Amino acid sequence: MEKLKTFEELVKNDKTYLSNLLFGNGFSINFGSRFMYSNLFEEAKELLIEEDINLFGELNTTNFEYALRVLDTSINTNKIFNIDFVGVAESYERIKSALIETVRKVHPEPQELTMDQDNDLKTTFRLFQEKVFTTNYDLLAYWALNKVNKVRAVGDNFGYDKDSEMIIFGAGSGVSSDKNPVRLYYLHGSLHLYMDKGEIIKITTKRNPIGRIDLPLLDTITETYESGYFPLYISEGTWKQKLNKILNNKYLSFCYSALMKTSKALTIYGQSLDKESDKHIIDAIKKSDIQKVAYGIYDVSNKERIIHEVIGNFQGTSIQVDFFDARSFFESLKNIEMEELFE
Repeated sequence: MEKLKTFEELVKNDKTYLSNLLFGNGFSINFGSRFMYSNLFEEAKELLIEEDINLFGELNTTNFEYALRVLDTSINTNKIFNIDFVGVAESYERIKSALIETVRKVHPEPQELTMDQDNDLKTTFRLFQEKVFTTNYDLLAYWALNKVNKVRAVGDNFGYDKDSEMIIFGAGSGVSSDKNPVRLYYLHGSLHLYMDKGEIIKITTKRNPIGRIDLPLLDTITETYESGYFPLYISEGTWKQKLNKILNNKYLSFCYSALMKTSKALTIYGQSLDKESDKHIIDAIKKSDIQKVAYGIYDVSNKERIIHEVIGNFQGTSIQVDFFDARSFFESLKNIEMEELFE
């Protein structure tokens, strides 16, 4: 099979690939290996009991979603046969909670990013023109949004609410489409979002439920959790469970609907399209008006298998799927930006 193209080469042939971006954990790993599942699992061990840890060992995995899928299957099977499943259900909740807690724990501070990493963040949000979707819980996209809002309009559909004096989903006038903003959507929630009395609220250093304005954002988030406000996030093991939680939350369903309303092209980087855990993402893309998908492959040693699986996901649709070498994605973005400066 021929060598994978770079993302830069795809864009030279078709600039619509800069319309929309969907990224997952592979994006975050570029900014810190601590986000790798193997490292998250090692950090999470202190939050788990022996049986939880043994489960990962027996499954020969460090993938939290896979472990949660297995536990969910066990719970449902035990229900059918009237077998006690309390211990299994407790393990499910411990592992789910450990994941979000560990992401917060290993999260780098903004000053820990290198200059190159900082530029990668800004370049990503400067180049993509319409929508950026993420399934990550971390703050990298939030930081990027803050970094580029001086040079282009950005929006996340949160605004200032006069009554509560908080930043709330759906409040304020929002960013006018006349300004051609890039819009950010957290498909599975994020560390800095929480629910209170039916509202989805964004934690910022200046506006938060603990009333502190002197702390870095990560510390503010930690103290917010410790005060009893828990983050809005989805880490369920199966795509059906994820979709159920999405459709029962007004912010997450808004983001999911935005994906289904997307058109032109979609670039996918660092996001698996596993049918067991990501079918809801695949289905949303298939229901959209997206005409082309550019899918990044990092594990090039398995590119034939990955290409076969991804093409199979969109079989029966008119969506054209192209592939690129994800290992050089950020280098491609730098080159594209440089070329645009001299056009």
